[in-house]
Amino acid sequence: SRAAKAIGGVGKAKTFIDYAIDYSKANAPLAQDLYAEDVGASAAFLLSPLARAITGTILYVDNGLSSMGMALDSVSMIPAKEE
Repeated sequence: SRAAKAIGGVGKAKTFIDYAIDYSKANAPLAQDLYAEDVGASAAFLLSPLARAITGTILYVDNGLSSMGMALDSVSMIPAKEE
């Protein structure tokens, strides 16, 4: 399937997912890994009374990448050399 091709596997060519992860790590202002728990914590906040006045907004959980724009000259976009 298309999804399986995006994930790839050990010893195979660099996949779309690999490029996306490398791009994010190279260009996001917060240089840290992003975990499912980060998304969950954001959702828990929005469901809590602390977020009672927040309406109609998009909350990006991406280490700040969405605020940076696309870096077309990013080193992460260079194709991997096959061995």
